[in-house]
Amino acid sequence: MSASVTMQTVRDSMLVISVMPVLGIEMMRVEATPKGVTAIDKIHSRYAFATYAEINKRLTPKLNWTVLQQLCSAELPTGDKRARLHYAFGEKQIELVVDYTPRMIDVPVRVTALPLKKYIKVDISKWL
Repeated sequence: MSASVTMQTVRDSMLVISVMPVLGIEMMRVEATPKGVTAIDKIHSRYAFATYAEINKRLTPKLNWTVLQQLCSAELPTGDKRARLHYAFGEKQIELVVDYTPRMIDVPVRVTALPLKKYIKVDISKWL
């Protein structure tokens, strides 16, 4: 699957990844903080939260806040214009490819978490 994604970051605090596979309509949002990751399915009005320890029970290689922040802010040690990461989540293989465009500049952005009142919380412990 391929999708357009926008990323907004507040250094050392929060990053928001907005997934828009069709016509620029946000269908999913991932909000990450140093404590964990919240995935919000806007189509089915549900969300799930997991700490990095919970995620890393099944994810290889391990993911943490520092790696995630470096990936989303084009600060990977390789300095390449494209990041290509391979993960395994249980039996599933995931390839994450990020192209860093010239539009990635440091500008002040107000990034806030999405209010979760209208979403149903999903227990992810069954999957992790």
